[in-house]
Amino acid sequence: MTYEQLFKDVTDIYSRLFNHKAALQGLNQNFVKEFEEKRDESESLSRSLEWITDCSDRIYPATQQGLEDNVHKVKEAVEKASKSCQRIIQDEADKKMEWLGQERAKRLQEWRDFTEGHAQARRQQADRDFEARAEELRRHYADLEEKLNQGAVGRVL
Repeated sequence: MTYEQLFKDVTDIYSRLFNHKAALQGLNQNFVKEFEEKRDESESLSRSLEWITDCSDRIYPATQQGLEDNVHKVKEAVEKASKSCQRIIQDEADKKMEWLGQERAKRLQEWRDFTEGHAQARRQQADRDFEARAEELRRHYADLEEKLNQGAVGRVL
């Protein structure tokens, strides 16, 4: 071992034992970083506290007063709208009942017309059948009378 190497080794040992600059720098940087984070958190908490206090002292009472002032207007508007809706619903129900009555009357008239037409058609058919049967009987009796007259004429001759 030479003096140079020995000097170098001793210097390394000395710097490791007594030179804590790198370790201290790391510790200092961590301390500063934590301090800044806590300061940011503290400032953030401070701003939040100011905002909450502002809301509690100024915004909340103003909002509450505005709501108290306008709740009656809103209630009246809702009641008015509700009455209008009820009136519209009643009008629609009345129109529907009127329409149903008209449709019922129309169907009743159609039924009457149908039954009268059907009855009339049956009467006409019965009249035609009667006339046809009566004509058939007239022909039959005219035939018989003619045969009877021929039989009486044939006996006389």
